[in-house]
Amino acid sequence: MVAVMATFIGIFVSGLDSPDVIGSLRSGIVAGLAGAVIITTFAYYRMREATRSGRDVAAIREQELTRVRAILSPIEDRAPKSSPELAWTVEKQVRRDRGVLVVDMHGLDAPSAAALTERLLERRADLGRLKLVTGRGEALHAGSADPGIRPAVLQRLKVDAQKAEWQVIQKSSSVTLRPMGRAPTTKEWFGRFIVFVVPMTGAMALAFRDLAGPGMEEQGMMFGGASGLLMTALLSSYRDRSA
Repeated sequence: MVAVMATFIGIFVSGLDSPDVIGSLRSGIVAGLAGAVIITTFAYYRMREATRSGRDVAAIREQELTRVRAILSPIEDRAPKSSPELAWTVEKQVRRDRGVLVVDMHGLDAPSAAALTERLLERRADLGRLKLVTGRGEALHAGSADPGIRPAVLQRLKVDAQKAEWQVIQKSSSVTLRPMGRAPTTKEWFGRFIVFVVPMTGAMALAFRDLAGPGMEEQGMMFGGASGLLMTALLSSYRDRSA
């Protein structure tokens, strides 16, 4: 980041009539360091939060998968009856893919897909982020999902997803249910603010002092400090979207 900022500002200034290359490179280095400090501070705090929780991520993910399969197991009885190889089962159709819990609806029909969605909404308190593979809503080939699945799922989510505090992210053949997140308590907000405020405000003040140029250093520092306080307040307000 430091090298990129220094190079960018150096190239920009070289096109001016009376460039101050050394000063500009210094400004780029300070701006890059400021950005690095901000990102590093935030990343460190998030890692520290995860470490302090003492949670075994692998065990938690396995528990989540088992829980979702148990919640959706009644749908097996409602799914269309077909050969054992094509039958919809939670063991085959509920899985993890690159860390995300996936519910594949291939093998269901529209009524059973709607019942599955209803089941997820009923048990929202026990669920986090989910990806529903619905198909495109078109019968493109023999292995395509039932065209009625996607409209049935979206219609059900349209009614109650917001009430369940799920953000619905639509893609061409899937729907991701992303938790809207838990807002931090006042104690958590102040704790984050105290951790972030010194490096954030200091880095921003120094960066804008150099960027402001000769004669405007004080104004630049004041603006940078105010910007740092604002960014600190915003970062301290981030939501926990893990549930």
